[in-house]
Amino acid sequence: MPPLIAILGRPNVGKSTLFNRLLSRREAIVEDRPGVTRDRHYSQGTIGRKSFRLVDTGGILFGDDHPLGESIRKQALFALEEADAVIYVMDGREGYLPVDADVIGRIRRSGKPSVFAVNKVDTVKTEEVLADFHRHGVAPLIGISAAHGRNVDALLDPFLDLMPDTEDAFPVDPGIRFSEASESDIQAWLQRRKDDPPRVAVIGRPNVGKSTLVNRLLGEERLVTSPIPGTTRDAIDTLVTFRDKTYHFVDTAGLRKKGKVAEASELYAQIRTDRAILESEIAVVLLSAEDGLTDGDLRIIRQVIDHRRGLILAWNKWDTLKSTDHSLAPPFRDVRERYPFLSFAPMFGCSAKTGFHVSQLFGHIATVRDWYFTRVTTSELNNLLLPIVQASPPPRLKNHPVRIFYVTQVQIAPTVIMAFSNKPEGISHQYRQFLSRKIREKYPFVGVPFLLKVQAKSRKDRE
Repeated sequence: MPPLIAILGRPNVGKSTLFNRLLSRREAIVEDRPGVTRDRHYSQGTIGRKSFRLVDTGGILFGDDHPLGESIRKQALFALEEADAVIYVMDGREGYLPVDADVIGRIRRSGKPSVFAVNKVDTVKTEEVLADFHRHGVAPLIGISAAHGRNVDALLDPFLDLMPDTEDAFPVDPGIRFSEASESDIQAWLQRRKDDPPRVAVIGRPNVGKSTLVNRLLGEERLVTSPIPGTTRDAIDTLVTFRDKTYHFVDTAGLRKKGKVAEASELYAQIRTDRAILESEIAVVLLSAEDGLTDGDLRIIRQVIDHRRGLILAWNKWDTLKSTDHSLAPPFRDVRERYPFLSFAPMFGCSAKTGFHVSQLFGHIATVRDWYFTRVTTSELNNLLLPIVQASPPPRLKNHPVRIFYVTQVQIAPTVIMAFSNKPEGISHQYRQFLSRKIREKYPFVGVPFLLKVQAKSRKDRE
């Protein structure tokens, strides 16, 4: 496995900017204000044909009065414990400070390979800036500008021997269209994806307990949790093992209506959350059993459905309900009746705080993922739907009959089903919903919001 390199330092010294620069893409939230990064943020990258993992951390500042200060420090020190190597970042404009000496001492006592970076060295007077750090015995020392990329690659040179060779270390694998691949390629792709850890995004409104749930699943305080809404501002990757199977979870910032996003960091967090959904196979939408299903929840759920990712609805804070008969608890009472478009999604009650029923999530993930990779053959779809279409045909269009010649699944992960018709414009949204319901009666696609499209094809083309 590629080595894990931790980026440590005081608040606002440019750790997240360096994180993004080393990855050559915008991953961490960057804003010129202390305390923007609060959790450990993991990602993967390459340099040449070498691969590495990188973890960004919140600023270490002993004795500050930030309400989350102690939690942020714990996350940074946890990162030091689990890392294979360390980059410690200091601020060239502020110079060497006593807190730097404290952390550098911890790093040296760990015995792990390390390099010390002085950031914001943007001028030719590099030696003058570094002189103060040299006087305190800081070495090996490299002056960099994370914002401009100056000397950044040199930070990884001491760790190259730790990195394995790779040709394509971390590919992003989208869904596969059957028309663009041979049958052997499809089967190989399916097997590869099924062997990979399930990719699960945990999303929801602010302060519904997303980080607490991931911490409960992980069995450690990996993510900063707090009753302060908006504590998580970025999307945080973590691996969870349950019964010898590994799962790739992403804890995301709470989603608000765009009109309520006041800070640039919160806006970017929403963008990262959207990307986390796109890069996941399954989205677990965490809901509050105390609040019931809100308009904000419905907007988030619609976002998952629009991206056609697997959907699981988890009602958190179940332990706070006063009802002793959980089958009659308010969240479950009318949801499926009031919102029939959610009937395909599994839902369950749990408590991230106490652990009540949390393990049920893994069973739902397994079920939804099986359906997410399900392929229904063309003959099975046509044997099911063509008799239904013949018995209940779509309405005529300008006095012309509207026919459906055949139906086939054209893509999996996400699932797309295509109906071929002589007049696609005559197949209304209501009729597509009708056909979708008939498909689900035979093939329920549990938790999978598949797309049914219609395309033009004449009888002559069919023959």
